Amino acid sequence: MSDYKFKPFDRVLVRDADSDVWCIQFYSHPYGELHACLNSVHVQCIPFAGNEHLLGTTDSPEPELKKGDIVAVWDKNDSNKMIRVYSHYDSKEGKHVAYMMIDTFAKWDYAEKFVPATVETQDDGHTAPG
Repeated sequence: MSDYKFKPFDRVLVRDADSDVWCIQFYSHPYGELHACLNSVHVQCIPFAGNEHLLGTTDSPEPELKKGDIVAVWDKNDSNKMIRVYSHYDSKEGKHVAYMMIDTFAKWDYAEKFVPATVETQDDGHTAPG
């Protein structure tokens, strides 16, 4: 079962296996560990909002971002990533909203949870990025 709390008629993306493409559906109700939709039951179910780009693909959803998460952000025309604080997803514009300082917001095409690089100790006692 997913961590999402769906209500009847929520727009969702569904599939039964990672190799299946995501299809759009209207949510109905939980069905044991499965998800009942208008005319079918599915194993995997995620919100449509914020995952529109997955429709018709076999891509995996990104981890859910929460307000206050430290994220790397970038736009589709610029692969340079910047570290920001996550605010929310603007479904009207299809962009993630993040900020660098209080009350300074910007919108981005992509956002992912920031994971700092690990540091490993070399045999000579020096450190090297992992």
